[in-house]
Amino acid sequence: MKVSYNWLKEYVNTTVSPEELGEKMTRAGIELDAIEYRGRDLKNVVVAEIVSCEAHPESRKLHICRVNTGSEELQIVCGAPNAREGIKVALALPGAELPGGIKIGIAKLAGVESSGMLCSGAELGIDERDNAGIMELPAEFKLGEDIVKALALEDAVLDFELTPNRADCMGMLNVAREIGSITGEEVCPPQIAYAELGPDINTMFKLRVEANDLCPRYTARLVQGVKIAPSPQWMQNYLLAAGMRPINNVVDISNFVMLELNHPIHTFDYQTLKGHEIIVRRASEGEQMETLDGKMRDLDTETLMIADAERPVCIAGIMGGMETEVTDSTTDILIEAACFNSKCIRRSARKYNIPSEASMRFEKGVDVDTTDLAARRVAQLLVELCGGVAARGCVDVYPEPVAEKKITLSVKKLNNLLGTDYALEDAAEIMRRLNFPMERVGEDLLVFVPNYRLDITIPEDLIEEIARLKGYDNIPTSLPDGAMTQGGRDAKQSFVYDLTHKCAALGLREAVCYSFISPDEWDKLLLAENHAWRNVKAILNPINEDQSIMRTSLLPGLLNCLSRNVRKRNQEVALFEEGVVFLPQANEELADEDPRLGFVLYGAEKSAWNKKPVAFDFFYAKGIIDALFAPYGIAYSLERPDREAYPFLHPGKSAVVLVNGEIIGYFGELHPTAAANYDLYGGIAAELRLLPLLAVAKTVPVCESISKYPAVTRDICVIGEESVPAEEAAKLIRSIGGEILKNVELFDVYQGASLGEGKRSLAFALNFQSVERTLTDKEIDSVFEQIVAELNSQLGLALR
Repeated sequence: MKVSYNWLKEYVNTTVSPEELGEKMTRAGIELDAIEYRGRDLKNVVVAEIVSCEAHPESRKLHICRVNTGSEELQIVCGAPNAREGIKVALALPGAELPGGIKIGIAKLAGVESSGMLCSGAELGIDERDNAGIMELPAEFKLGEDIVKALALEDAVLDFELTPNRADCMGMLNVAREIGSITGEEVCPPQIAYAELGPDINTMFKLRVEANDLCPRYTARLVQGVKIAPSPQWMQNYLLAAGMRPINNVVDISNFVMLELNHPIHTFDYQTLKGHEIIVRRASEGEQMETLDGKMRDLDTETLMIADAERPVCIAGIMGGMETEVTDSTTDILIEAACFNSKCIRRSARKYNIPSEASMRFEKGVDVDTTDLAARRVAQLLVELCGGVAARGCVDVYPEPVAEKKITLSVKKLNNLLGTDYALEDAAEIMRRLNFPMERVGEDLLVFVPNYRLDITIPEDLIEEIARLKGYDNIPTSLPDGAMTQGGRDAKQSFVYDLTHKCAALGLREAVCYSFISPDEWDKLLLAENHAWRNVKAILNPINEDQSIMRTSLLPGLLNCLSRNVRKRNQEVALFEEGVVFLPQANEELADEDPRLGFVLYGAEKSAWNKKPVAFDFFYAKGIIDALFAPYGIAYSLERPDREAYPFLHPGKSAVVLVNGEIIGYFGELHPTAAANYDLYGGIAAELRLLPLLAVAKTVPVCESISKYPAVTRDICVIGEESVPAEEAAKLIRSIGGEILKNVELFDVYQGASLGEGKRSLAFALNFQSVERTLTDKEIDSVFEQIVAELNSQLGLALR
């Protein structure tokens, strides 16, 4: 927010310098970004008049002008297209200094001597956009007068960086109130008084609000007989200081009041409104309107429109239409001051890509109580500066007035939160400086908060006001009561920390993917329409369609990251991600956040001079899972995945991971079709749920003594149907072997014509050992025979 020091003093006659004022505001929570000193860099520039203007003999673009400064005539060569006899201009004399360190001297242009320069508004540092020609000054300006004095340019502009909660300070009057509360100086709002000599507005104008949910208040006033002309210099200076370009008196007045009261205003040419009627409604399907920027807009039904009896004339709170704009021939002005729904304005401004000062204010919220005040202020200035005649009364639709904000401020709570010992009168003194009415209720204060302070809604907000206006530096420093505790990770955080570091130690690189994904990802993964992953939380205001839903799996993000790497010719990729997925819960607004660990592999492990490359395949992925689980003593088993639940996995080279009989993840090669959807040729994917793993993980290492008794290894080779998983056989062997069977390892799988169609043999190495004694052959034979019998009876596997 750019704040003119001169304009500010219209409302608070402060004696504090701009520099000190910026320091005080910063300490109170409104940070000063910079101070611009307007007019300070202009030296030796005066008001002059062009007494003659002739074409340059050597150039079609240049003019030779004779310029009168009041004390002498000088010859100036000028290339501005608007240079002509009789206009008053800003003349930079030889030796003059302009903004940017530019110095003016006597020079020859196309062979003709020029004793100075005629300046544009941009060259004077007044308005960077005013560079199309020389600046034309009012005829009443005195010749030879210093341009800084003539234009009243000397000013300090304070540029404040506003936080989102202080949108009220986008209005000059509210900035003045803020300064008054800081310095204790009196604030004088503008006095609004003017005669209403025209006819009753209710006989000339009709207003109907059909969308009360999007327009809680709409006020209209009428001023007739205005004369369009440039606005006064003081108003132009204030607008330029705020970063707005002057247009004409009517447009400038509406912008001036918006900046003054933080309430956007729109003005219509009353005579162009069909039926002299305004209807506030939602746009109709297929409706169009040409906005002031000359673009035809296709409107949707969620856009709030201002329409007359026949057509839309304005996108509410954003931009007006061409057919009702104020032009040089306009004489009657209908003033609109309204309060619009902030979400509706934000959506429309983004949809139609029309950001503006007005829409920005409506998006952040405006004070509904200033609606008619702003309309009356515009009417007053139109009467005073444009020669208009105000109609009697106004049309004000305000069906549900906003309730007065009452907040109880407890001094006990104040001191508990701030660690102070303020008395009730200390709090009351700050409320008086803020001009907040109040009543004493016992040992508390009942505070009535004005609606322009939208940021104050609870007692803690009032306590914050007291803290910043008393001065944060004046709050005593103290340590919290009670024992100090040392921070650290809890069990879940430590488990996740260790897992991710183990992944990195295994050669995987960490990826951080967006939590928002595209609904198209499920089609790329071949998921059925009723698949559980498609039950998602949709984003209400997505950045784009590619980030419109919350992920229910880490896999889409990892595969897209893998695809980008492969497209960049990185053919050896190993990535992992630890993050949460969002699982919608019935009758719950928020999704359940489920922590996961996922990884993807592509190509082969990088080779070295002493190491051959190892292909990333199903067994490599299982090795990663083994390495992650082993330190925590997590026992797991594998099963074939359900094709409907995991259609993106290769049916013969994938598995689901079970812990205590519960599926906690999956891994395996990608289905060729799913891989192709990501422009991949193969690849490995895995995803594990972390909470079930944490529940069974032995986070404290469990040590076992090494047996001093010898181990005995027996091999067993069985033959059966190839549909019997090797893992099922291993599980059965472990359950029968009991405590003396220390390890079961599959070391050979064989299929061939000699075994018969659909048959295969599995060979396991069984390691027997006891920590108490040397095992006898009889003990081992008994267990071995039982294993052979159960493999045959339960799984149909016969000893080969």
